[in-house]
Amino acid sequence: MLTRFAPSPTGYLHVGNIRTALICWMYTRNQNGKFLLRFDDTDLERSDIKYVDNIIEDLKWIGINWNSSFKQSERFERYNEVFLQLMKEGHIYACYETREELGTKRKLQLKQGLPPIYNKGALLLTEQEKIRYEQEGRKPHFRFKLDRNKTVKWNDEVKGEINIATIHISDPVVKREDGIYTYMLPSVIDDIDFNVTHVVRGEDHVTNTAVQIQMIQALKAKIPIFAHLPLLHFDDSKISKRKGGLDIKSIREDEIEPMALTSYLAKLGTSDPIEAHVDMQPLIDSFDIKKFSSASLQFSLSEMYKLNSKLLQQMPFEMVQDRLSQIGSEFWYFIRGNIEKFSEVAKWWKICKFGIEPVVLNKEFIKIALSTLPQGDCNENTLSEWVKNIRQTIDIKAKDLFMQLRLALTGTETGPELAKLLIFIGRESIIARLEESQRIIQKV
Repeated sequence: MLTRFAPSPTGYLHVGNIRTALICWMYTRNQNGKFLLRFDDTDLERSDIKYVDNIIEDLKWIGINWNSSFKQSERFERYNEVFLQLMKEGHIYACYETREELGTKRKLQLKQGLPPIYNKGALLLTEQEKIRYEQEGRKPHFRFKLDRNKTVKWNDEVKGEINIATIHISDPVVKREDGIYTYMLPSVIDDIDFNVTHVVRGEDHVTNTAVQIQMIQALKAKIPIFAHLPLLHFDDSKISKRKGGLDIKSIREDEIEPMALTSYLAKLGTSDPIEAHVDMQPLIDSFDIKKFSSASLQFSLSEMYKLNSKLLQQMPFEMVQDRLSQIGSEFWYFIRGNIEKFSEVAKWWKICKFGIEPVVLNKEFIKIALSTLPQGDCNENTLSEWVKNIRQTIDIKAKDLFMQLRLALTGTETGPELAKLLIFIGRESIIARLEESQRIIQKV
């Protein structure tokens, strides 16, 4: 088994792209197959090496590796060879219509209630007409001639049996007037040359598949197995790098853990529960392409955040040790259940060990809190004893008391369990913070 992921380096990877890559990769790893990374960069003007580097970085970040990789821009000689072969055999023909002329024809067809399909008019041109067009300075573009009398059929791994009548499809442009190859033909040539057995991609390629099957047949090659995944939707719009959907760069900047995104995307669209996994292997072992529904999908960023929090709660110290600097395992196991993003670890460590901006509270309350703080090092019983001592001195509701102490010691109204926080803050720092509040109150 050999699958491939073929991004265009014309922008950043988005959620939809990475989901396709992930499912494709898991499929082949589940079957002990090979995974090919191909960069569709035939449009040299729009392609950029910075996006190649970014795509590689994003794939490595999420844990995807590959057996081999290449750029289509390295294979123009091969594409030219096959292009000339197909042209010689009558499968490709030159067209001389300008974009304006094609646009006018399209509008006329729509006005007449006809589907906007290319009418193969260029096939009727005489050699003299072609020469005249070229003398006028027109450069031809080239189309692949579809067999109009056939219905292309295949059994899709996700969508089931698909039947597409090519009479409803325009002959696709395979080479533009500027000499640049479009997506269609190079993709087919690569899949044949590299023996790709399974093609996994979005359902927006279904019509392309019908076209490419006829190209494969024209080249007398074996047709791969196809799986077309439903497109993801985000805020009611198709996630697309050209439309500026949710890119992986933004997700990484938002501190989503790679295994949180993997856990979510690997099960989204299946009947399996979406659960946080700290390891990729269980997801690979349980992978089954047949589990994926063909129904439309909604990507929920809020669910993603929840899953990220659940993942952090499960991550052992060994997995995060290199990211924690001087923070030890005891603090990690305490704080991991109270954070949504990893950066919050450093935030709470700073609160515990490096102080806070003093909070102005009731003068009498601060005085009583200082005088009733239990002696000795803080432990898990310190807070309950302290609260008991304070309530024996003043009449205050427990809820209000906890809030006053939390504000005085952490500067926030919410956070991890205060009883355990006191242990990490320490008695000396607790006294210092209360005394600092007291000094500020006296100045007011």
